[in-house]
Amino acid sequence: MQGRAIRFGPSRDGVLAASMWKVWAEGSEVYATARGPGGSAKISVHASGQIHYRLEPKLKQDLAPLAPLPSGVWHHAFELRFLIGDGALVPFGVKESLKNKPSYVVSISNGSSLLTNLIIGPPGIPDEMPLPPEFSPDGVSLWKTRLRDGRLAVLVGRVLQLNAENRAHIDHIRKTVKPTISFKGKPQQPYIEVFHLHWSAEGGNVVLAIPLGSEAIRNEEEDLPADVSTEATRDIDFHSPGFVASVRAPDGAEVATVELTEARATVQLIKGVSRSVEAGQLNLRLRPNNLIAGSAFTVAPFKVAGGPAMSGASLNKWAFSIASKFDGTRLSIELRQNSGAIQNRNLPTPVAQLGDNEELVIAMPEKNLSLSAATDAPTSSENILARLTLRGRR
Repeated sequence: MQGRAIRFGPSRDGVLAASMWKVWAEGSEVYATARGPGGSAKISVHASGQIHYRLEPKLKQDLAPLAPLPSGVWHHAFELRFLIGDGALVPFGVKESLKNKPSYVVSISNGSSLLTNLIIGPPGIPDEMPLPPEFSPDGVSLWKTRLRDGRLAVLVGRVLQLNAENRAHIDHIRKTVKPTISFKGKPQQPYIEVFHLHWSAEGGNVVLAIPLGSEAIRNEEEDLPADVSTEATRDIDFHSPGFVASVRAPDGAEVATVELTEARATVQLIKGVSRSVEAGQLNLRLRPNNLIAGSAFTVAPFKVAGGPAMSGASLNKWAFSIASKFDGTRLSIELRQNSGAIQNRNLPTPVAQLGDNEELVIAMPEKNLSLSAATDAPTSSENILARLTLRGRR
């Protein structure tokens, strides 16, 4: 395909096997994006050679810049690998959502994978220039376009057998990391896909798209005992130490403080039954003198340490995420939900109330929480809750 954009994805047995990606050009830059169950991912390849990855408009990660291929003419931007393991779930409604927009589906068999590479040639390179030998003999040109500055952008596609490295990537995500999403009730058509980024001397920037299987789907009520009244309660000490953080405008000025107050409670838990606990008060205090009326801005989400502890056991690498924006009159923040699970096998000192085949799941806050304040009413607050669930460990 030639032109401004291409939408593509892999299929097995006539069924789309992963989220579709769109690659397109604007001026002298190339972009790639996919909308997965957890939101949108976007890669931007700039004319300067810099490459960025974004999970949302203001959450940016720098990738390695354009790198020359050993053959000398082309530069490599990134490789996107669709790694479909056994028992992977399939997305639903993707092609229908495109309506009449054209899309390109590459058929792969069980045990094979689709690899796509974005390469960029120098100004003046002919459209019919052969693909670099690094992608021979399996590579074909899926899409190409001429950028405004005269360079040629080409998306190369290859269908290859899953090798040991890629099988190890699938096993690491699905069997070692084992991400899960819990639903209330049984979802009709669940789908979970993980995007994993890494860099290697052989492949440069690599994005792995790995659909998960049914092992990643959990029902919050699946561990509910047949007769809750016979289950013994367990007293868990909940402690949230709270935090104080600054919100800063793009010029570095502190425009607000966000405070989560400390909270302590003893919670009686029954296996399989979720309980809510008061987890502190979220306070927003503006510094009106540092805000310029009518001058809107959005601040990149930032992380704040200060996660909860259960009977003295803390979650590793817990951090709250706070997003903020100013519309010229009001400053709004969003404290986003974080979640994790405590398991005795990961603790230096086991929690006495927790069995070896159990885990204690914490979601805090229970849902994303938003606050806003204006320069003429510069404070706002709201109590937050955490949700605790004791369940069997998979």
